[in-house]
Amino acid sequence: MHCDCCSFPDPRRLAVSRRSFLGGIALGTALMPFRSALAQTGTAGSGQLLHQSPRRGEFIIRGAHVLTPDAGAGDVAEGDVHVRDGVIVAVGKDLEAPSAETIEGAGFIVAPGFVDTHWHMWTSLMRNMATGTQGNGYFQVVSKVGAAFDPEDMYIATLLSAAEAIDAGITTVHDWCHNIRTPRHARSGLQALADSGVRGRFSYGPYRPLSPQQPLDVADFTRLHDQWQEFGNDGLLSLGLGWRGVQAVERDGGESRIVPVEPAVYRADYDAARERGLPITLHANSTPADHGHVAALDRLGLLHEGFQIVHATHASPAEIAMLADRKAVLTVSPYSEMTIGYGVPPIKAFLDGGVTTGLSVDTTPLTGRADMLEVMKITHNLYNGQAEREAGMTARRALELGTLEGARSLGLSDRVGSIAAGKRADLVMIATGGLHAAPTTDIAHLMVHSARPADIDMVMVDGRILKRNGRLTAIDTAELVRRATEASLKVRDRAAG
Repeated sequence: MHCDCCSFPDPRRLAVSRRSFLGGIALGTALMPFRSALAQTGTAGSGQLLHQSPRRGEFIIRGAHVLTPDAGAGDVAEGDVHVRDGVIVAVGKDLEAPSAETIEGAGFIVAPGFVDTHWHMWTSLMRNMATGTQGNGYFQVVSKVGAAFDPEDMYIATLLSAAEAIDAGITTVHDWCHNIRTPRHARSGLQALADSGVRGRFSYGPYRPLSPQQPLDVADFTRLHDQWQEFGNDGLLSLGLGWRGVQAVERDGGESRIVPVEPAVYRADYDAARERGLPITLHANSTPADHGHVAALDRLGLLHEGFQIVHATHASPAEIAMLADRKAVLTVSPYSEMTIGYGVPPIKAFLDGGVTTGLSVDTTPLTGRADMLEVMKITHNLYNGQAEREAGMTARRALELGTLEGARSLGLSDRVGSIAAGKRADLVMIATGGLHAAPTTDIAHLMVHSARPADIDMVMVDGRILKRNGRLTAIDTAELVRRATEASLKVRDRAAG
């Protein structure tokens, strides 16, 4: 691929001004600006972390295999995609675009950017720490180490996840942030998302192990909403609520029991989100112990269109029907669900039950890496295994779950998830010439079963090229790895002390 549309003549400190970061927030005491040494250039012992943000320009990708999961559109072999000012202008053959920068697409697939629908992005500093050995279970690790995170750690951890997302072709993320210990922790994560250039939803959640009988910081959640114009990065980012639901599981020795959450507690943040039209997401029915949670929501009239349930590995057939009837949505993370021991996600039951279902990275302390190609592949395999037939689900349907269906589940399918004129330009270009992918036959099957993140040559988000010729354009990956490694060591030391 060749494109000379992006150049980096000058370093920068951060993309967002101090005023944008602080958001003009009056919290009684002034919030100190976060940016300090993490993103600045020229500080002792540190290098340049962020480059000049790529511009939205006019591009035309020529001669690629244009693949879209939209059943009504169809693929275009040796096709062109014309992008201007962040919008897909046209898709077809031999398009006229005399003023556009040309990107050679021969030998590449052009596909919609992948959509992640649930990811605890701040946990990346604990990658591979949840080993399942004594004292090193996932919840033990994130509770103990997470308590030692300061806002700067939230920034570098979230930026590491966002950089990994872009590198792996994930152009939309849902950051389910459950380590908001102070307002600055939330805003540091948001700063990282904005600086990365990724599209996403930020769901404001409780920190572990906040008691389910203790209210979320509703005042700060609503304050953040009221000042969202300072944080939304020109519409790329949106706000949601990471909710805790109406019941909790308590363990007494070897026994587990369900304890209802007080209505005054669960209604406070739920109502705050609903009154402002904000989406709500909840981990429910993940384990056998948390049985009946979806049914409880339905009895209370709390399920609604767009309400997102995470995991639901142990939802009953009746509860799956409730989700479909209420037009609630699901997000599944097969690798983390199986690794942590929740069980095998009932992919076939969800999809056959008509529930809109997105795919999820979840958390790299469990899954190791953020690879949506692998998530789509295991989802395809699980469906066919549960159907007990090879023709249970096609690879193209698995690709849809990782793109257009994920966008539907986040309420974004009018903007992203497929390649069509008028949609925002969130695109990936994937090389097809590797030993592991040759010969090129069925394109969708190649994407899901043969392609690797290393094959992703170009990533565009909202018309900005954030990965080009296999390298990130806006983030210095070597410097990011250095700082993330340093931050991880420090936070683990603090947790141990």
